Amino acid sequence: MSPTPSHPGSGFLIPGPAGALEALYHAAGGVERPRAVAVVCHPHPEHGGNMNSTVAFRTARGLESAGIAVLRINFRGVGASEGSYDGEGGEEGDALAALEWLAEQHPGVPWWAGGFSFGSRTVFGLAKRETRIERLVLVGFPMRMFELGGVDELRQPTFFIWGDQDEYGTRKDLLERYPVLPTQVTTHEIPGGDHFFKGHSKELEQRVHAWAEAQLGQGRP
Repeated sequence: MSPTPSHPGSGFLIPGPAGALEALYHAAGGVERPRAVAVVCHPHPEHGGNMNSTVAFRTARGLESAGIAVLRINFRGVGASEGSYDGEGGEEGDALAALEWLAEQHPGVPWWAGGFSFGSRTVFGLAKRETRIERLVLVGFPMRMFELGGVDELRQPTFFIWGDQDEYGTRKDLLERYPVLPTQVTTHEIPGGDHFFKGHSKELEQRVHAWAEAQLGQGRP
């Protein structure tokens, strides 16, 4: 059995397409009813990525403090999550299962999705086919690691954020490939930040929070 959202911060299991998924819940801050729900996904499982990633945590905290209920998950085969690494779209199903669990806890609120590195690739792929996702936060989007087509077709308001020293991709890489971005896409770089935002993770959290607050102030698309 999964705990209810009255038990934030403790790990538990939710159903997933390849078996149970380990999760951590962030209750929406400062509101009785969440303004949205969001999954936040971690970096590459084969390189030590898991839901305890500092960047994933800071991203979740930025959303949480804007009044959004957030679930961090371990992808299949990571930590206590069942199954094994897929890498070809299977993890998108894990992210969708997290959003569906959140929707059961908080019916009728908008769906958001966020992720760091491989996690950003995952939620980006899911959002291209899952129309219920209304907002995206893509942290350290790894343009130099993966073939990431379709950015110019994004329909959701989307926030891309990197450190300007990110070795796996920067805003320059994105704009070289997509010189004309949809008007609802926002990009930002943190000066001096590397892929893991070492020394800059608090600023990352603040930037995510500010973007989320601005989006919530505009209402639903």
